[in-house]
Amino acid sequence: MTSAAHDAWPDWADDEDEDDWPYGLDGYEHDGQDDDLPSTPGTPLTSAADVLDFLLPLIGPERAGPMALWCALVDEADWTLPVVLPIADTPVRPDSALVAALLRHLRDVLLDVFDAPDGGLVLAVVRRSGGDRGDVEMAWAAALERAAAQLDLRVRAIAAVGRDRARVLRW
Repeated sequence: MTSAAHDAWPDWADDEDEDDWPYGLDGYEHDGQDDDLPSTPGTPLTSAADVLDFLLPLIGPERAGPMALWCALVDEADWTLPVVLPIADTPVRPDSALVAALLRHLRDVLLDVFDAPDGGLVLAVVRRSGGDRGDVEMAWAAALERAAAQLDLRVRAIAAVGRDRARVLRW
């Protein structure tokens, strides 16, 4: 494809000031570093309902898929941070070493990337037939809480999400 179609517009080819952007972004520079871009807005999680309102659109149709553990990060004021990590192929029974290693890595992200030592985690145990206080969900919730306590890591919420229902297990 050539630019011939654009040249058909008389002002396109004759535009001497290419940096003049007519669709202004008031308050932002049109050139320069990326630091003038607006920051990604977070979502404040102030209730169990907020947790589900945050998680369900993220998980979407994966609610009907195979088991997974979804991990999100929040700052010290419980505003969501721009990190969501879905972990597929999660075993039905949690392995304590695996859970501890995962939470160690998430703690490192909170500390090293976001400088949020008082930040925390929002976790969702997702499986097709889940979404309530089943044995699988409760075993994962207990394993996650044990590992977090050993690491002095705050767990803001743990949810169970299934195809047809969802519930916050720990708030």
